[in-house]
Amino acid sequence: MKLNFSQEVLVLPGAVLSHSDAAPEALRVLLWVASDLSLAEKPTTLSKLADCDAKTVRAALTYWREAGVLVNDGDGAIPVAAQPQREPSKKTLLKRADELPTYTSTELAALLEKRESVRVLVDEAQRILGKIFNMSEINILVGMLDYLGLGEECILLLLAHCKRIGKVNLRAIEKYAYPLVERGITDVTALEEEIRTVEALYSFEGQVRKLFGMKSRALTSREEKMLRAWVSFGYDIEIVRRAYELTVQATGDASLPYANSILERWNAENLKTAEAIDANIEEEQAKRAKGSGAQKNAKQTDAGTLGNSFDTDDFFEAALQRSFREIGVGSDEQSKT
Repeated sequence: MKLNFSQEVLVLPGAVLSHSDAAPEALRVLLWVASDLSLAEKPTTLSKLADCDAKTVRAALTYWREAGVLVNDGDGAIPVAAQPQREPSKKTLLKRADELPTYTSTELAALLEKRESVRVLVDEAQRILGKIFNMSEINILVGMLDYLGLGEECILLLLAHCKRIGKVNLRAIEKYAYPLVERGITDVTALEEEIRTVEALYSFEGQVRKLFGMKSRALTSREEKMLRAWVSFGYDIEIVRRAYELTVQATGDASLPYANSILERWNAENLKTAEAIDANIEEEQAKRAKGSGAQKNAKQTDAGTLGNSFDTDDFFEAALQRSFREIGVGSDEQSKT
């Protein structure tokens, strides 16, 4: 029998033989470090490869250092493997993109070979986005899984959602995921709720843009806040259309802030359906018509002694025009007067 050296070769110090009683996890950690010394600086990645948690990895590295198997490097610096390791908080990591892990091609190949779930994730992610990933894109995907703490199902949900809203670049999707994780949206239920809200807003925004004649410029933060509020009120585009029509009637312009004031009032009055809103509009119009009619009748009564049935405003306007003609005042003089 002989050793097959047709594949990669690992070289271990002979001192390892005197530690055959080392824990299996410690032996696996050492083998992976021997395959790539830079792994000693990546306890999170190393824990995935060695199939143990980061705490066990740090204990294993300390064990081999104390055994003399791992030693200081040539210039006297203490290797990272010999230093106490502390996992930085997820929130801190998300503030600096340059702190995100970078996997070597060897690490990625090992992960794909060892973890079937990662292979399945990559295959399904490629199918969703309709492309074959390069190593950099696989690196992003694995980083989202192992570093951001998103599960496979969450990542696939996120990819499908991003494709629907026009984001297909994995780097852009990764950046899109950061604020979600910071807000604690890392489980399927929370992510599904977020996706429903965002996609409803995207569709709603397009309809509002068309209704108000808005061009393709980005919404201001105030406008976006208004639209989010309308969605939170439970108002669809048909209800917004009613507010739009009232806005144009009142102002002659498609004013988003004016429409917002109408929608906020309806929400405050708990008018949630188109039927309830239509009834409210008709009621208000009837009140205004009644008030206007009463005012007109009063004016007509005051002018009754003159034998006129027309509005007193018309009467005084006509009288004023006659006065101007009698004294020969031109239109320019009228304006001054």
